Amino acid sequence: MRLKNTIFLLIFSTFSLVAQINTQRLLDIGRNALYFEDYIVAIQNFNQVIKAKPYLTEPYLFRAFAKLNLEDYYGAISDCDAALEINPFLPKVYYCRGIAYRQLGDLENSTLDLKKSLEFDPNNLNTSCLMIENMIRLKKNDEALISCNNLIEEYPSHVNTYILRSQIYLSQQDTTLALMDLDSAIVHNKFADLPYAIRGMIRYNQKDYTSALQDLNDAIRLNLFRADYFGNRAIIKMNLNDLRGSMQDFDQAIEMDKLNPNSYFNRSLLRAMVGDENRALEDLNTAIALEPDNYNAYFQRAILEYKLGEYKKSIADYTLILEVYPDFVPAYYGRSEVYKKLRQTTNANKDIYTAQKIEEEIKSGRRAPKSAQDKDIKLDAEAKAIVHNINTEVKDKYKSEIRGQVQYNDIDIEPLANFIIGLPKEYDPIQSKRWHNADLDKYNNNHNSNLQFCIKNDLKVEDYTDILADFDSLIATKSLSIAYFNRGNARLKEIENLSAELKDNAYLDYQAAINDFTKAYQTDSSLIYALYNIGYVYLLEQNFKKAIETFNKLIEINPEFAESYYNRGLIYIFQNNIEKGREDLSRAGELGLHGAYNILRRYAQ
Repeated sequence: MRLKNTIFLLIFSTFSLVAQINTQRLLDIGRNALYFEDYIVAIQNFNQVIKAKPYLTEPYLFRAFAKLNLEDYYGAISDCDAALEINPFLPKVYYCRGIAYRQLGDLENSTLDLKKSLEFDPNNLNTSCLMIENMIRLKKNDEALISCNNLIEEYPSHVNTYILRSQIYLSQQDTTLALMDLDSAIVHNKFADLPYAIRGMIRYNQKDYTSALQDLNDAIRLNLFRADYFGNRAIIKMNLNDLRGSMQDFDQAIEMDKLNPNSYFNRSLLRAMVGDENRALEDLNTAIALEPDNYNAYFQRAILEYKLGEYKKSIADYTLILEVYPDFVPAYYGRSEVYKKLRQTTNANKDIYTAQKIEEEIKSGRRAPKSAQDKDIKLDAEAKAIVHNINTEVKDKYKSEIRGQVQYNDIDIEPLANFIIGLPKEYDPIQSKRWHNADLDKYNNNHNSNLQFCIKNDLKVEDYTDILADFDSLIATKSLSIAYFNRGNARLKEIENLSAELKDNAYLDYQAAINDFTKAYQTDSSLIYALYNIGYVYLLEQNFKKAIETFNKLIEINPEFAESYYNRGLIYIFQNNIEKGREDLSRAGELGLHGAYNILRRYAQ
């Protein structure tokens, strides 16, 4: 939604009507889908326009915008590149690509694109402000200040420019000038919430809590949908000893944004303060699960665990901190107290001695505090469960798997399974493209059925010996590609039902399945699902080289076979070839496999 708000007005202005009416209709449907946050549906419509008329720039730009909202930033950049190859004079495309680079943290390229956008659209204030934000992040404050001054001179009523200049002054420790700019912003637009919110936090840092509270009240009055406003007001209320009001604000902040670790951390401090230590510990567990490198949270948790008698856990947290911050004296003293409770006097004395020695050496100048060391923290099962539960709660405000920001739909990271002939479990309005097979079409016509090639793992077969014998007899009398295909799937299902011990010796059965799928494809080269299944079986065998070779061949034959991109992308990610994995998953998502966006967000950015 943040990206939508900043880009929407820019990209939905009128384009020249160069497309014929059918193409224009698809564009209109896609744009409507974007407006209603149906990004997957939008992409499918833009795909059709691009396929029909690849020389149009609009569908690439619109599709890039959809991908931005799905956090497929590299995919968005690729679409912008394609649009600029057609027409290098489009400010909206440079703007869109600048946003994508910005989201990836590539501020240099982002700034170059925003500057290029301004060359063609010099009066676009939104682009100018984003470019100034980039300069501030790049610590080019002098350049940013000049740009702000020029904008204010030309547009003296533009609120965002005053806000940006206040940030420059704050970075220079000049709170007086920062407050003057925020006051000016409020004078020019008393309905803008952000100046109140920023001014409130400056006053909070100045310990003017009463004025700070009034500013946050005004910010919330003007914008009820900012979770951070409630979180900041809660902190101010804590300092005014309004603990009940503070708790209510923290609860509201978390209800609005369940993925913000700071809200859980701060609420834990308040809960501990009022003696609700068990729930304070729950909040710290959540904060750490969401932000595993928050060592302040580990320290507070170690203290709480000590109070609650969870001594081993407390020691573990103190030890983790000291592995990263070996000069953090409070952790030695804290751990020594836990050792005392466990009657481990030697360990307790050792920690006290170490702490005193570090203090003495730092005070005398004989020791410089050691910098923190990077530590790759692996979340335990409890932390993973916390994150999973939160993701489930916020999964999708539409309760739909294909609407909104589907990249937050938590999915299991596993390959897509083999294709079988059957009926899909449920209707899916977004399906990857399906290819027809003459034998199956003939069967459906003769039997008035609607069997399809689909990924489905609930073949109900009780006696595999009999079913395999039936296929053997059928193949002996008439070499049908479908018969080989079905027999290969029956073999896979038989292996799936084996016990774990027997699966270790299932290589020959896998090979038999590969042989059947190979024969099916040789008998009928239009049966590309047999080729896909061969790649899938190689993947099961962890013969990744053969699997990639097979998926490569399939993609060469059918460049829109989404499942092949998906599985090949997973292999590349597993092999730590992030760039290739990212490209494949982006393509799979573009072709309709929306689960790819979740993997992109988690593993490939």
